[in-house]
Amino acid sequence: MFNTSNEKIQYLANIISVARADGKFTNDETNAIEVIQKKINAKKSELNKAYQLAENPKFQIKLVGHFSDKVKNLEDITFVSLIDGSIADSEKSILIEVAKDIKITQEQFQLILNDVKNIISSNTLSLKCPNCNAELPPNAKFCSECGNSLSEKPIKESVNVSYEIPPSGITIEFAESTSAGFADAVKEQLAAPINKTCVKAKKTWYLASWETKDISNALKLVKNLKGMRNRKVHIDGEEAKWDDVFGFTWCAEQRNTAYKPVEYCFGLDEKRLNIWGCKQTRMEWTEWSNWFTYGKYEKVGMLKSQVKFVFDKGRIKHELKTNLFRCRYCPHINFNLIDAIIDAFPDEVTPTDNGPWTYKRDYDESPGAIKVKLKTTEDGYTFTNEFYSSGVVPKSIGLGIDIIKKAVNSINLDKTEIKGILDYNG
Repeated sequence: MFNTSNEKIQYLANIISVARADGKFTNDETNAIEVIQKKINAKKSELNKAYQLAENPKFQIKLVGHFSDKVKNLEDITFVSLIDGSIADSEKSILIEVAKDIKITQEQFQLILNDVKNIISSNTLSLKCPNCNAELPPNAKFCSECGNSLSEKPIKESVNVSYEIPPSGITIEFAESTSAGFADAVKEQLAAPINKTCVKAKKTWYLASWETKDISNALKLVKNLKGMRNRKVHIDGEEAKWDDVFGFTWCAEQRNTAYKPVEYCFGLDEKRLNIWGCKQTRMEWTEWSNWFTYGKYEKVGMLKSQVKFVFDKGRIKHELKTNLFRCRYCPHINFNLIDAIIDAFPDEVTPTDNGPWTYKRDYDESPGAIKVKLKTTEDGYTFTNEFYSSGVVPKSIGLGIDIIKKAVNSINLDKTEIKGILDYNG
């Protein structure tokens, strides 16, 4: 009948595309397509490719083979269109165009239509057991495989063949799966304010959508989808990388189990202050933090014998944005507080040996570093320390806490939320 696999795929895709035209698939249509697949000796892999081809929005019916093959394709398309009881207007218009394309007259098409109706009414299509899916004779009363009673015909179920991705908010899609978390995932999907299902490539797909501000309500579903391959996420209607949206979830889970969740975010559970309120900035308030070198030294004073360090706040903001990109949807990050902390952070500092800010000591010279000579007296002896410095170091945790307090006051943040942070003294 056909010389190539591609011809079989196109033949089946023509049928599937018309069955999809009314926006729904019934069990009878799916069964009829599988019968036709076996009749033309097409493999399951070829049927799956046909479904994928027919689901392409740019798909166009293209009859293949000899004239007799094209007529047979029209008959099978008509058969599947009629199998659920009637031909939808959307299907009918396509059938007429296909008939015209192969020069079938109205009288000839009517003969085809009558033949198809007779085949369907004679119930020659094999029956499938709703319990075990075994193929059975059309008049069977009991399944020969599992013994299930077939006296009552199953209700014809129909499913959508597509759904639209909401243009705003955060939307998750996932396909049916044998994963252990699948059943719970479906429960969470049904609880979403927007939820839909459809069939794509013979798999049932599930959609759940929330407003972006309510992303925390999606986290149970995200957890149940862990390890599943067929999952997608969309932000405001555009598909995004899964880890770029949900890269924060493992950290959020750690936070939820922490003794003091807010202090976890500020790093106090590890005795390491993070003034930004998020560990994932990787910019701690410690003497070895590299971000204290973001800036440059400038000479000051009449004789230019003193220096000050001017922070590059643009670079600090860029580092924060880069490090927080995968966590930007975390509901626990307060970006207003982060902006306020940047504003409250000093524009410049004057490093001294014993002051609140001192020199960062480097082993080697680096671009932008200065050479520092400090006189030090110990046990009555005075000597000079020489080293290179590319930045500054805060002398105490208190400096960082003071910056947080200033930022909190500037945005009128409820202090009770971070009382443990404001009272921290190291």
